[in-house]
Amino acid sequence: MYIEFLLLSQIVSNDSFFINQSKYSQSETVVNLYSQQKSRKNQGNFRDMLEALGERETGLASGDSRQYKFVNPQLYFLGKYQFAEILLIRLGYYKASSYFGNGADKNYWRSTWTGKNGINRKSDFLNSPEVQEQAIREAFGVYWQDINYLMNKRGKSIQSYLSQVKTFNENGKSKTIKITLSGIIAAAHLKGPDKVVDLLVTGRVSQDPFGTSILSYLEKFGGYQKTPKEFLQL
Repeated sequence: MYIEFLLLSQIVSNDSFFINQSKYSQSETVVNLYSQQKSRKNQGNFRDMLEALGERETGLASGDSRQYKFVNPQLYFLGKYQFAEILLIRLGYYKASSYFGNGADKNYWRSTWTGKNGINRKSDFLNSPEVQEQAIREAFGVYWQDINYLMNKRGKSIQSYLSQVKTFNENGKSKTIKITLSGIIAAAHLKGPDKVVDLLVTGRVSQDPFGTSILSYLEKFGGYQKTPKEFLQL
């Protein structure tokens, strides 16, 4: 549902930051992340997380094929994982100068599809479960790239936050959450890598257009056994 992606990608481009994704799939980073997460009760594997995320995003049960064709009736997010225009622009499926969050009040999908992976129109995307599953993995890879980049810009490392138990304050109420890779990636899907970094570094809590707190995704999707290798090796 993330709607603020392009600005961040421009920051990355302007700073000439090009991540070598293979270093996250081949290096000890993967081993460290996996060992850190083992201390939290296992909710399942990467596939289980995707199924839970699709159920949360659409309100339809896991395994229901209608998830892929679901269009949010208010803001027109698409599919099982509720893709926004800006996310599909970032991933190379769509082109637009005006989109939700930048000149448009909804995801109108009035502009041009690029043909990537055979997707030439909105209906192609909604009728392509395989492409949606590919795209969410691509999105997770971009989230991970951006989180690492933004942490590095602040002189910090995401490694130092994983497995921490942190207490956040939202509307005068405290919430204590264990930080895990799966929770971070899900929170980025809701609000974006920049808001995840803000949350971890400053404690600033944000909400999506429907009022869903970033903390709810950080907590709900925490504890799934996953490593960057699972979404960086496409």
